[in-house]
Amino acid sequence: MGLTASIATAQDFSGQTLIVGTWGGDIERLLKEHAAAPLEEKTGAKVEFLLGGSGDRMAKIYAERQNPTMDVTFQNIYEAPQLLADDLVVAPDPELDIYETVWDGMNDGCYAMSLVGLGIAYSKDLVPEPPEWADMWKPEYNGMIAMAPYPSSEGDGLLGVAARLEGADEHDADVAFAKVAELGEPALTYTSLDEVFALMEAGEVAMAPMISGYVLAGLKEFPGIGFSFPTDPGPVLIRDMVCQVKNSPNPELAQMFIEYALSAETQKAYAEEIYFGPTNSTVKLSESAAADTINSPEEVESLLALDWPWLIEQRADWTERWNKDIMGQ
Repeated sequence: MGLTASIATAQDFSGQTLIVGTWGGDIERLLKEHAAAPLEEKTGAKVEFLLGGSGDRMAKIYAERQNPTMDVTFQNIYEAPQLLADDLVVAPDPELDIYETVWDGMNDGCYAMSLVGLGIAYSKDLVPEPPEWADMWKPEYNGMIAMAPYPSSEGDGLLGVAARLEGADEHDADVAFAKVAELGEPALTYTSLDEVFALMEAGEVAMAPMISGYVLAGLKEFPGIGFSFPTDPGPVLIRDMVCQVKNSPNPELAQMFIEYALSAETQKAYAEEIYFGPTNSTVKLSESAAADTINSPEEVESLLALDWPWLIEQRADWTERWNKDIMGQ
């Protein structure tokens, strides 16, 4: 039975609670509105959200592998294949209706939920034109680059870009770390958009590698800050995935929630409100949302794809090296 059929014939699940692990903020809000609410109305079940980082969810899934409590989890592009390889999530089923609506080749490990790119947020006062990656290394910006904490997709993306600027790639750690170290100690290790944007407006931060959706959604309140999708190399592809946890308490509800999450309605809301590009090929976007999102296989092909499985294997060693070489700790 396909996911669409499962919703159409949904039974009464009153008294059951579906646990969904995801990020907070706008993502939680949109999932509550477009996935949880219709599921609760259709089935009588309740949906509870477990909020936090994807790394925390990974750790929970491994710790509870014999008796999982989460039914659905949202993970990053590099985490989903690892979970599938370790037999902790249900593999995407090509026979299901919802599988066929997702762009070909994107259901890697779990179902592809949204598309974003790692680009550059920048102060329009300090950086007169939308920057390329190499512009971050100009002498006038030394020590004025904000960075995300490591480990993170932003940090891995920056290392991959830095290596390519020197004719290598992420597999050459020495080149990558040496190039990032040339930026100087980060002006800020940020944990929220607001703190980065505040220092950009104060003239203390010139640029920061950041994920497109979050930045574009926040720029409405910060007219003095811009966002650039570089071209040499291009933005780093980052894709969020939605996974059904294997042997979870509520597999039928989990499948139905995933269908609602991947529906054209939810995906359109993601794109129009928080600029996360859709993976559902049936979504029709407004002209403005289409211009600010990654929303087609052709655009995905133009992005820089890193060797995420290999990068994950380096995380422990690279975290120590990041703290020493980049943070000076």
